[in-house]
Amino acid sequence: MPQPPQQQITKQFASVLLDTGSVATSLAIGLTAAHATWDTLHWSGDLRIIAAGALVITLGAASESVLSIILAPVRRSLWSSPSSRTAGEPTQAAAETSEEGLAQVTAAAVADAAHRASSASYALDHGAIFTAAERWRGYASGDATFYLSPGTVLHCQFTQERHPRAEFTLLTSEAYDPVEIRTVRDVLQYLTAQARAKNTRATTAEASPARTEVLTDEARLSDH
Repeated sequence: MPQPPQQQITKQFASVLLDTGSVATSLAIGLTAAHATWDTLHWSGDLRIIAAGALVITLGAASESVLSIILAPVRRSLWSSPSSRTAGEPTQAAAETSEEGLAQVTAAAVADAAHRASSASYALDHGAIFTAAERWRGYASGDATFYLSPGTVLHCQFTQERHPRAEFTLLTSEAYDPVEIRTVRDVLQYLTAQARAKNTRATTAEASPARTEVLTDEARLSDH
């Protein structure tokens, strides 16, 4: 259901505030760390400034990455459609058998995998494509895939750690090894290279019959 323009503007404003606050917080962390370590740097003036600047950039970028992951559910909630279900209303009937209970929990695990992948994917493209939960296909194992093109999917898997993190790879029918993905530009570069390779093969295939005819004509002339 389309949202009113005023609500859209409010959500856009809230999103801008989140982005601004995230950048400001990351910068503050970097500056604070640089200021705290300034007196411990015993180098000359220029080297001291360069080291402090590098520390600000490094810690700021690291903080921005962490904040992007932490704030991903908040950003996603801003643009998700409000549910029409009232509070306390059950989503489905209670299971009457163990088989039905297992089926319900399995379905919940599949849906959870898709939503977790869409939330974590904010770090890839900041809400352009991959944050659409309905386009992710979840699996009971916790993995999820996002269909990109025939024979190519984006795969999301969470590491088995105390604090799991999402790892994204491209799985294709043309390559045995998965391709590690860190940003949406990685996906773009691969799909662009894939399209160029297909065009090259198509051009070669079209030229092959003509080349065969030329060789056949030359062979006939040599016989005479």
